Amino acid sequence: MRRLLGQTIGLLAMVAVGQVALAQDALTAKLDKSGMIRVSRGGVELAMIELNAHGTGWQHAPQSTATATVVDLAGGNGKRFTGALPIPNTNAGALNFVESVRTTPQGLRLVYDVSVGQTMKMNGLHFSVLLPVAQYAGKLIEIARPEGEPSGVSLPGGEIDKAFYGWSGEGYKVEVAKGTPQAVTVEVVAAADLNVQDLRQWNKEVFEVRFPAIAEEGAEVTPDDRFHFEVTVGFAGAVKLEGP
Repeated sequence: MRRLLGQTIGLLAMVAVGQVALAQDALTAKLDKSGMIRVSRGGVELAMIELNAHGTGWQHAPQSTATATVVDLAGGNGKRFTGALPIPNTNAGALNFVESVRTTPQGLRLVYDVSVGQTMKMNGLHFSVLLPVAQYAGKLIEIARPEGEPSGVSLPGGEIDKAFYGWSGEGYKVEVAKGTPQAVTVEVVAAADLNVQDLRQWNKEVFEVRFPAIAEEGAEVTPDDRFHFEVTVGFAGAVKLEGP
């Protein structure tokens, strides 16, 4: 399913970390020079947040491959990244982005404005929250949908379950490991396309909660297309930014 080009996607992502374990340790959000964010407490990674894409042939473009310049935001409570994310199989095509990361009393507020450098074909553009298998294997995900009862998905345990196809549809709230120290809740301001996947089949030790702006093989984008993501990520306490 492909979202219409040029639309605005507003995401309200609340990441609620359990208060039982590591309650006395500070939450930190380590900012990579690319704009990718890793959230941890007491040295234990809880989530990785990124803008990412796929070129044709399903060649992945993680945000870690982006190049960006970074400046402090006015007031000293955040950073702004201005960069380009190269897209494989596009004859040097790239997505240009401006990403703002601000601290709030309960976490982070993220804004992404994305434009297209040249006409090209690609298979996907996504905002993703990645959850380490070591922390979330065997945990339950509950997904609130615009219609009907919530859906429940149990993440696979230590071994890859080839029968696990994740979840795909429209949802507005995702609760992971509810009531445990690893609890994560992702909530969007309106129902949006949503995918839950086990990425170990692609040699990545994470589960992914993905909100796609484009999800269509060979979708053509042009310099007229614009994408806008707004994300608020909340935690069980204040978050300290680190780097770059």
